[in-house]
Amino acid sequence: MPYHHGNLRQVLLREAARAIQEGGVGELSLRDLARRAGVSHGAPARHFPDKAALLTALATDALEQFQAALLGGMAEAGDSAIERHRAIGMGYVRFAVEHPAYFRLMAGRRDIFEPDAEFDAAYQQLFETIREAAVAAQREGWAVGRDPDDLLLTSWSVVHGFAKLWVEGAIQDHFGPIDPEVAAGAVIDIVLRAGAQQTRAPKRGKRSSQGA
Repeated sequence: MPYHHGNLRQVLLREAARAIQEGGVGELSLRDLARRAGVSHGAPARHFPDKAALLTALATDALEQFQAALLGGMAEAGDSAIERHRAIGMGYVRFAVEHPAYFRLMAGRRDIFEPDAEFDAAYQQLFETIREAAVAAQREGWAVGRDPDDLLLTSWSVVHGFAKLWVEGAIQDHFGPIDPEVAAGAVIDIVLRAGAQQTRAPKRGKRSSQGA
């Protein structure tokens, strides 16, 4: 879509997302982006002085869209904190499947971005959304007694790992043409059931320092 009526910044971000989807971050250049947007070679510099600035803005935009998608999924899940926690995981995978270029960018090397307060705020807000969902689920009865940070790390690692494997094509290579949401739901449910079972299990006594 050519530039018109002052929307160059959004056009550049959209074309940048398409470019990294097609060829990856390494192939992205401001000159090619100008060509895609139908503007002069120097026009992108009005908004992005270099590639790092462009990628930082694109990643910030992706994080904000990601956050909105997760919050929307939680709202649809209703009042149950455990179901809302599950919705976070499903939304995480769904976003990666639907927006692989954005996901690759967000999950990639941080040294390609420039220091930016908006990016840091968006990243922290996303992290807090995931953390609060895990804490609320524990308060409702999931994995009671476990360290909240351990639960957060487990939940985040599972959904991020699944999403990354899917985007890279590893799951499809080994398991064939499966539905990502069905597969992700099964994986997330295993984690939730494991937490519920551990909550019900009796606590074991501490082992003697003498050993068994």
